[in-house]
Amino acid sequence: MRISSILCAGALFALAGCVTTAPAKYSWGNYENSLYSYYKDSSKSAEYEAELASMIRNSEATAKPVAPGLHAEYGFLMLQEGKLKDAIAQFEKEKAKWPESTYLMNNLIRIASNPVKKTTASKE
Repeated sequence: MRISSILCAGALFALAGCVTTAPAKYSWGNYENSLYSYYKDSSKSAEYEAELASMIRNSEATAKPVAPGLHAEYGFLMLQEGKLKDAIAQFEKEKAKWPESTYLMNNLIRIASNPVKKTTASKE
């Protein structure tokens, strides 16, 4: 009984050593940590934007596809900062790489193309 359990355990360890994980399909970089850091402190938006830009550049340099949503998220940060042309360019890239996002990207492009102008009410 003891010998069979030792052999069984040895076989399991041997098989576990043969298991390989598939390489990541997309390049996510440091996405999780940077997103968590940004959510904890939204004043770090410049750092988060730089991290997203870095992830996109690294992904394109390694020939791995940019992860779904990274262009859109990067574009949304640019939209919030008023960089409308850059935001539209990122939305267009997201739409081209991920056709299933076309509806959402078209709406974000429309929003970036027609920004709401704030009016100041004068007291008279």
